[in-house]
Amino acid sequence: MDFAEPDGPLDDPPTLDAVSAEFPVRLATLVAQPSIRETGVSTIASSSDGGPFQLDAAAISYAILWNPDDLDDPINHVRLSPDLEAALADPSPRLPPTAVEWMRWMRFPAAYEAVQTVVPRDDESVADVLALHMRNVIGNTFREERDPTPHEPDAFIDEPSALDAVPSSILIDGEEVACVEIGDEHVVGIGVGLGDAVAAVVWPRHLLPLVRLELTRRPRPDE
Repeated sequence: MDFAEPDGPLDDPPTLDAVSAEFPVRLATLVAQPSIRETGVSTIASSSDGGPFQLDAAAISYAILWNPDDLDDPINHVRLSPDLEAALADPSPRLPPTAVEWMRWMRFPAAYEAVQTVVPRDDESVADVLALHMRNVIGNTFREERDPTPHEPDAFIDEPSALDAVPSSILIDGEEVACVEIGDEHVVGIGVGLGDAVAAVVWPRHLLPLVRLELTRRPRPDE
């Protein structure tokens, strides 16, 4: 049996505009500011009783710029592995343009899935949504720092808990709105109800000086 990879171009990953158009509500994102760029989106979908899949959550990732006036300034760049450097210098012809563009942003510090918009289940609180997303982000970006248990690869020390949520506030479209915050060693976690959804902001603490944690609702492509 032949398990060789098929020839030809790979599928184009979904763009942020495409996800915004398909998502049942407008996505939350950080307000535009010189030090950040939206670079990609990850989604979670579910199906009920074998019906069509529907997007339940979408999380936007960002590139962080120390010097937004000069993207080629070495101060902006992170160290890459030799294999990734070679892939960036000569992208595979199988990669679609969207994937090549996403790879180019890997030269910059990243805030992985920093703003997630969730259509929650009836039994999920804002704090529940935030704690779950914090665990996901920490598990993907700070695993070495959090000393994962060798025999429990999905576990790590000091997991965020919804029970630790405290009242706070955040600006959304210039208006101060009540939210909850969960403290953590490596990230700041903020959760806020949007009426038709929940936004979970999980931002790396070491990148806080470069950003305002202020939200807006992202227009759909046809708006």
